[in-house]
Amino acid sequence: MNTRDILHLTACSDLRRNILISMIEQDKSLGDLRKGLNISSTTVLHALKELEKNNLTFQQKNKNYALTNTGRIITLKLIDFSNAAEVMRKHERFWLDHDISGIPDHLMEKIGKLKNSFIEKAPSTNIFKVYSTFIEMLKSGKEIRGISSVFAPDYPSTFKELILNKKIDTKLVLTEEVMSRIDKETVNEIYNSKDKKLEIYISEPNIKIGFMSTDSALSLGFYDHQGIYDWNQDLISYDKDAIAWGYDLFEYYAKKSKMIRL
Repeated sequence: MNTRDILHLTACSDLRRNILISMIEQDKSLGDLRKGLNISSTTVLHALKELEKNNLTFQQKNKNYALTNTGRIITLKLIDFSNAAEVMRKHERFWLDHDISGIPDHLMEKIGKLKNSFIEKAPSTNIFKVYSTFIEMLKSGKEIRGISSVFAPDYPSTFKELILNKKIDTKLVLTEEVMSRIDKETVNEIYNSKDKKLEIYISEPNIKIGFMSTDSALSLGFYDHQGIYDWNQDLISYDKDAIAWGYDLFEYYAKKSKMIRL
C-alpha cells in the first residue's frame, strides 16, 4: 500500500479514522465499536474489512479487534494531525497574524499539544489584562521556565520577589538587549543570595517569541508580521501536555544559549 492509499483509507474517511482512534487505548469488540460510534454493525464490519485488508487492524482469538503495529503508528500520526488541525482552527487568527518562526520544526510538529488552550486578549477598557494574567500565572507556580526578547520595567522587581521571597526555581533565556536593561544590583542581589534559585542564559538577539511556563500553566506570545511584539494577546494553557511542550521549548533555546556566571 503506497502513501496515497494510506491517506485515502484513513484520513479521507471519518468512519475509518474514528475506528482506528477508538482502538488506540484498548482493543474493542464489535459491540463496543457499534455503540461508541453510534452506527450499525454492518457499517462497522465493512470498514473493519477494509482496514484489515490493508494490515491496519486484525481480529484476535477472543473476537475483539485491535491495531497492528502499522495501524498503531498510523493512528498516532492521525491523532497528531487531528490535534494540530484543531489548534489551528480554534485559534486561526492568532496563528495567521503572528510571526511563529520562533517555534522550531520539531515542536511545530507537536503543536497539537496546545489543543486545550485559549487566547487571552486585552480589551480596550483594560489594556493591562494580558500582562496581569501573565504575572499572576508566574506567582502561582513552583518553578518558572521562560524565554524573552522583550522587557517590561517591572520585570526585575517581579522576578526578585518570586525568586527571593517565594523561592520559585527560575530559569530564563534572555537576549543581550534584555539583560542589559536589568540593573546589575538586582541581578547581583539574587545571585549572591544563599539559596538563590536563578539561572540566566543569554541567547542570540533575534528570538521571535515570548514564552513563560510554570509547573501549572503556559503563556505564549509572538511578534506581529511588522516585527512588533504583541502585548495584547497570549495563548494560555493549564494542560499538562501543553506545559510539557513548553518545557521542551525552553530546553531547545537553553541548549543554544550560554549560561551567565556572576
